[in-house]
Amino acid sequence: MTSVRRLLFVLTFVAGLIAGAALPGARGAGGSKVTNLLATALSGEFTPGREVLVDLVEIPPNQQLDWHWHPGEEFHYYLAGNPVIERIGAPPIVGKPGTVGHVAFEQRHQATAGDEGATILVFRVHTAGKPWRYLGGAPNGQGKRE
Repeated sequence: MTSVRRLLFVLTFVAGLIAGAALPGARGAGGSKVTNLLATALSGEFTPGREVLVDLVEIPPNQQLDWHWHPGEEFHYYLAGNPVIERIGAPPIVGKPGTVGHVAFEQRHQATAGDEGATILVFRVHTAGKPWRYLGGAPNGQGKRE
């Protein structure tokens, strides 16, 4: 990636963060907040039926998100705190600021924040037209849709 393209990507990303900060966020378990920063379709020629969602997830100190899953692959960038991401069928991820994590397609997971709380930037390649997450249940269509 050239320096100019890299700079344009960073500027676009930062502009999205600033614009997204003004959008209302969804409140979750224990006062957690999920703010959608970007939702856009991917090229049908490249990845038909897929979209990208970028969310800022804020979890207050000593709180835990409900078990849930997404109809997509999830990639985390840990901004603050030391969240623990428990995943069904895989070892937990201990996020540290500046590190990344991955939650597989339709993998049930939950996040727990320690004394510092946690802030996570989440990038998701998502099945277009599906709810952004399902609480509880298994990835066979069961569970509460959101």
